[in-house]
Amino acid sequence: MDEDVESRIVSNIENQWQIQHGPFDESAFERLPESNWTLLVQTLDFWVPEVNEFLNQFRFVPRWRFDDVMVSYATDGGGVGPHFDNYDVFLIQTEGERRWRVGAKGDLQTNVTIIPGLCHQPDVNPVIDVIMQPGDVLYIPPETAHWGESIGESIGYSVGYRSPQTRDIFALLANFLDGSSENSFFDDSYRSSPNPTNKIEPELVDWASEKIRNIADNQELVSIILSRFLSESKIDTVQFGSKSKITSIENILSIQLVNGINCNWLEIENEIVLSIEGESIHFPYEFKPAIKTLCSGEELEISGLQPLIQKFDFSESLSSLVNKGYFLVKD
Repeated sequence: MDEDVESRIVSNIENQWQIQHGPFDESAFERLPESNWTLLVQTLDFWVPEVNEFLNQFRFVPRWRFDDVMVSYATDGGGVGPHFDNYDVFLIQTEGERRWRVGAKGDLQTNVTIIPGLCHQPDVNPVIDVIMQPGDVLYIPPETAHWGESIGESIGYSVGYRSPQTRDIFALLANFLDGSSENSFFDDSYRSSPNPTNKIEPELVDWASEKIRNIADNQELVSIILSRFLSESKIDTVQFGSKSKITSIENILSIQLVNGINCNWLEIENEIVLSIEGESIHFPYEFKPAIKTLCSGEELEISGLQPLIQKFDFSESLSSLVNKGYFLVKD
């Protein structure tokens, strides 16, 4: 198994939970028992492009919320135990059968530490207790305890959707301000008397509150920061498709987003902002149909853009993205 592929084996042998991290060779599986373990492989959508056709069934959810597709192979009794996630997930049974017990949303107990990175629960008080068969789909909301156990050998997909958290927003703003040249200092010229007791004065709190409100009220800043964040790849060491070295898109027929590349777009006044893999490029509003096509994963024919290319350096901007391997090229 490729070392860039995130994979884990979770086993529960005689009530002893263990986790092993990949890559794995054949000998790793030869040492395992016949039951009570599961293999988990993340970001299947990137490593197996055909999975993206399957994802078209979930286009009712915005693509910017998409996290990844995980596949799990489990032996009899295999699973990761009762737990909950902080994101939405669709469970799809593809081979064999699994029993799923699902609690009520928010009905959680104190976490127990079994496997690092998973919010395990001592048990699940099920409101759903079902045996899933091939073709069945089960939706699990965030903060909902669930527990899957394989009945014989089985294979299932998990389609996960992330949501920005409050701490994400604060961290993004902090990172932006850390790299920003804009800065101001507190001015205590208002003071008419000494403060020998070191009391934190209301004027200081008011000054800080105003600065925070100014940032929160800057919709353009918040929009771009969120857009960049939601376009960042989950895979740190990702190697994109074959990189075509071009200087202009005028001599090619079409371009299309590579499977697994994250991108989104937004409108700011008279501009369209395209964010892709953590970077943003501003385009005139006239390019909105083209950007929508690209971010939808559809093929964009260059011939229809010729009148617009002359008005803006669209060719150079897209050429740089093509050269980074974000787009497939037809020439």
